[in-house]
Amino acid sequence: MVSVPGLKTYAPDQLLKAREFSPAFARYERLLESLTPDNLRFDRHTAWLECVLATYFHPGSSEVVCRHWSEAADKILIRAWQDCGLDKLEVALFALGKLGANELNLSSDVDLLLVAEGSEALAAEKPLRRFQQLLQQPDETGFCFRLDFDLRPGGKMGPLLTTPAQFQDYYWSQGETWERLALVRLRPLVGPSKITEQILELAQKFSFRKFLDFTLLEDLKALRSQVHQKGFQRKDHELHLKLEVGGIRDIELFVHSLLVLNGGKLPELQTGSTTLALQKLKEKKLLPESEADALLDSYWFFRQVENTVQSLEDRQTHSLTTRSLPILPSQNEVAKRMHAVDKIVSTLLGAVDLESIRLPQDTKAQMNWLKELGFSDASIETSWEQLIQATALSHKNDRDERARQEFLFSFVTELAKNISLDRDLGLSLLVDFVKATRAKATFFSMLLRSPRLIQDLARIFCLSPYLGSIVASRPELLDHFILQLDEGWTGDLESLLKQMSERKLLTELWAANQFLADKDLTAMFARITETADSICTQLLLHLKKDFPGSTLEILTLGKWAGRELGLRSDLDFIFVTPGSPTEPDFKVARRFISRLTDPSKSGSLYDLDLRLRPSGQSGALLVEKSKLFDYWQSSAQAWERQAYLRARPLSPNSLELKKEFLLQKGLDPSELEELKSIRGKLLRAASNDVIDIKYAPGGLLDIEFVVQTAILKEKILTKETATLDMMKSLAENLPAWAKEEPKLKKIYLQLREFEQMLKLSSANKTSEAKLQSSVFIKAAGLLNLSGEDAWEKLSDLLSKGRQSLNKLDPTGLQI
Repeated sequence: MVSVPGLKTYAPDQLLKAREFSPAFARYERLLESLTPDNLRFDRHTAWLECVLATYFHPGSSEVVCRHWSEAADKILIRAWQDCGLDKLEVALFALGKLGANELNLSSDVDLLLVAEGSEALAAEKPLRRFQQLLQQPDETGFCFRLDFDLRPGGKMGPLLTTPAQFQDYYWSQGETWERLALVRLRPLVGPSKITEQILELAQKFSFRKFLDFTLLEDLKALRSQVHQKGFQRKDHELHLKLEVGGIRDIELFVHSLLVLNGGKLPELQTGSTTLALQKLKEKKLLPESEADALLDSYWFFRQVENTVQSLEDRQTHSLTTRSLPILPSQNEVAKRMHAVDKIVSTLLGAVDLESIRLPQDTKAQMNWLKELGFSDASIETSWEQLIQATALSHKNDRDERARQEFLFSFVTELAKNISLDRDLGLSLLVDFVKATRAKATFFSMLLRSPRLIQDLARIFCLSPYLGSIVASRPELLDHFILQLDEGWTGDLESLLKQMSERKLLTELWAANQFLADKDLTAMFARITETADSICTQLLLHLKKDFPGSTLEILTLGKWAGRELGLRSDLDFIFVTPGSPTEPDFKVARRFISRLTDPSKSGSLYDLDLRLRPSGQSGALLVEKSKLFDYWQSSAQAWERQAYLRARPLSPNSLELKKEFLLQKGLDPSELEELKSIRGKLLRAASNDVIDIKYAPGGLLDIEFVVQTAILKEKILTKETATLDMMKSLAENLPAWAKEEPKLKKIYLQLREFEQMLKLSSANKTSEAKLQSSVFIKAAGLLNLSGEDAWEKLSDLLSKGRQSLNKLDPTGLQI
């Protein structure tokens, strides 16, 4: 345990000097008088005051101050964790960054990582929200810490709560060099040992490789240049202690680079401590003694200055100005140290050229630059002129205009990297995005601080008119998109509908972006379906509050019931009541339909399909549960019973199904003949240049139809309603299906993958592939295929699908 002297050890005249020196000191000292020792802010303010006094009067080193502040932060975080009940869940909390290294400065964000088993995510949502509010929500007694979860897998675009499997999958498939450096300082704070040990082991394996990585050093050099070119806006007469060339960030980057380069072979180098790392590097003769000592001395010198500056107002500032206090060193002294650090760091990571990468300033040079990047003349003429003229709107025009130009340079450069995608589309959507932001400088600054977000947005703009138009027209969604934590539902209906619309769009955006990275259809479908369930459940509950007598429930059908909703899917369902429908039930149903289909800024929430209610479109909008079951037993046609096999109550606790009623009759010869005719009429033969993936023989609808027909004929009661689960049940009961099911499953998944890529690549909902169309070529590119190869693969899948279905269709139809 490292500590600094307590408040009571200082004389009254010393406390007076501290108050005169630091307005924040005087403020927190007053606040302590109104706080009881059981309040988190009491512990926080006490520790902060102790650190300020230690910094000002120098009874201990800056390293001791940072250690003391870090240990105080640990205790406060763990106590808040327990107060919120998170210690009772299988959730672990890790520190990263300065806190992970036990080197927290006096006004730093606290970098955290959350890991849980997948089953705990829902249970942890509310406690985590309370945990965040408890620590960072300011009130009249101040706040505890600013929490930063951006260093999680996927950065700001990843889910706030990650699982060990997601942690491993992300870092070993997408993890970047800077993330290897960041995980060097990963440290568990609280949580089950089985999670913390697993994550630490995974992080160590990711950061420290036993075998030489020939590209790593080049990546590290590029990383240093990127940090200094995008890190901050340099100002005259100021030195940025953290981000200046030769500053704190440079020392950390240099030290962590040496650890990552050598830590796989030398496990003793696997440490997050800057002091211990430099000592070990010196002992192992990986760094000359003089250089190690110079870096260590300058590092803690800079940290002392940083703490002094931040102790004035408890603000996250790192700037030393010509107007700084007398107790601070001169700019010349600090600059001299930075120059010496730069010389050492440059021997490994290369020198930094701050002028080499920037937007060309005259129009002709810009046009040439864009042509070299591969944009078409038409795109340059129509899009670039609008972009370059949309100057930043701000009171600090010079600074923010530089930020805007830096943003344009970064974004356009990222667009150009998407060689196989539509860069001209990306540039066009960038125009819409900048217009929608109204060229606000805050957007440019936010994105410049998030290079991963720029990369992902550029890719989205280049590949998907649908997703790109969502972001381009609704830039305000980025805040929620970055945070990835769903807010609790609001009580006001108008606000609730807006919130629902945003959550649906954000879910599709996040899920599709993740799908493009991992091609995991099941995960994407599950997330989109979960959001539809949540929206519709909440809307129904809200409407019932206005009509307390309503007992209306929803029976989901189709892909919604099967938890297979994809991008832009319709919702198939019917309304069910436990007894005879009442007037409140009808009012809730009408309002429910209206609220989901009313046009809004982003279009309607969902397209609906209610055609499967008893007696079809002419039937009653609401059906009593007992009458529905009677209908299943006595009147439902074969194709209706087939469709109802996929039914799933939106609220299982409120609506219990009796699917055995659907299976009692099986299928007689006349019904098999009827289904044979229906299947033949549903299908649309492919032509030489047009294939409808949904309706083609051997396609999606064909597979689903035959699977459901077989389930009905064989009277197999399935627990799950997804097509793949039905296939599995058939394979477990029928030899013919056992033989064909693995092939048919693979075909079905690949066809759905084609279908989703087409929806991503088109501005319209479509399952139709046209050989020479730009949409199909773009979809093929997303599958890493040429247009011709994709067409050949799609045709082959449908052919094999037809062959399997011809063997399996109980009706005997041969397509």
